[in-house]
Amino acid sequence: MTSETSDVKRILVVELWNIGDVVLLLPFLQQLRTIFPNASVTLVARSYARDLLGPTGLVDEFIETDLAWQHERVAWNPAAYPWLRLARLITELRGRKFDVAFQSRGHTREYLLLWLSGAKRRVGVSRRGWDRLLTDRVSVDSFGMQKKDQWLALLGPFGGVRNLPPPKLEPSKAARARASQFLAARGVSTEDLLIAIHPGASVASKRWPLQRFSEVAERLVDRSGTRVVIFVDPSGYGSELEGGDGRIIARVDLPDMVALLDSCDLLVCNDSGPMHIAAALGVPCVAVFSAGIDQIFAPLGEGHRLIAPALEPSSEQGGPKENRLPPRYDVTQVPVAPVIEAIELLVG
Repeated sequence: MTSETSDVKRILVVELWNIGDVVLLLPFLQQLRTIFPNASVTLVARSYARDLLGPTGLVDEFIETDLAWQHERVAWNPAAYPWLRLARLITELRGRKFDVAFQSRGHTREYLLLWLSGAKRRVGVSRRGWDRLLTDRVSVDSFGMQKKDQWLALLGPFGGVRNLPPPKLEPSKAARARASQFLAARGVSTEDLLIAIHPGASVASKRWPLQRFSEVAERLVDRSGTRVVIFVDPSGYGSELEGGDGRIIARVDLPDMVALLDSCDLLVCNDSGPMHIAAALGVPCVAVFSAGIDQIFAPLGEGHRLIAPALEPSSEQGGPKENRLPPRYDVTQVPVAPVIEAIELLVG
């Protein structure tokens, strides 16, 4: 520890995107605790960040806001920004007098937010142009590095990553108790192999067809000693997978989903927030991915099976990394067979 890190008292982290993005912050937040032992950490994020990260103790303060930047109709249309909400946020941030602030996207609006926060040091990914609002610019391969590694690269100006054990999410005690009651009421015993299926994803084009998830569920319920939990989104997406063959249907809020996933032996899913949650709990995943993005948004931990169609050469790929575009989603090309094979490989 140096005076450069020991003197830091207040740290700001900005992550305004989706559930999976918040979960992928875990290793970075864990590093902050070690590198800056005298600092309190404030996270600006959407409301679910508190439910996910609160029990870990890695964040001291949550500032909840939704600037809707994840929506395309808002992201590139400043006229649609919630300017009053943004102004209130900036006022609140400036009052905290942060020593260091971090962000991990090459977005003009996030550079501007860090600059307006008034933080003395502003650390983010380098991008020609607006990154001049940063004090520390870190080069990352946005389309080649895993997202968690992009965050960890921001620690380079402070001596780099320390050798620490992998962090884990923790369900709240109350949610864990409710999950135990939920499963016991449905006859699930500790001897059962409990496999979860979550067919949803925040981006509709990332969703593997429901019929294929249904085929997987039909195969699993026939396995001796196996129980299957089907998660249905609050919107009702996934309700088509209900059946009278012993499937357990779970319509639960986020804290209870975390606790139920923690009780499972495997999750079958899309590239989604629930995938990242399960992985951060130490639950292996069989996840259907679009070609080419599995290396970027791979879940935390080891032992997962990511099923994606072969990536075909495209004019959008290659060339300077700052000019590369992520491939289009194409999960409908993934058949059922490799998903079943991956499940059998993991559970035997």
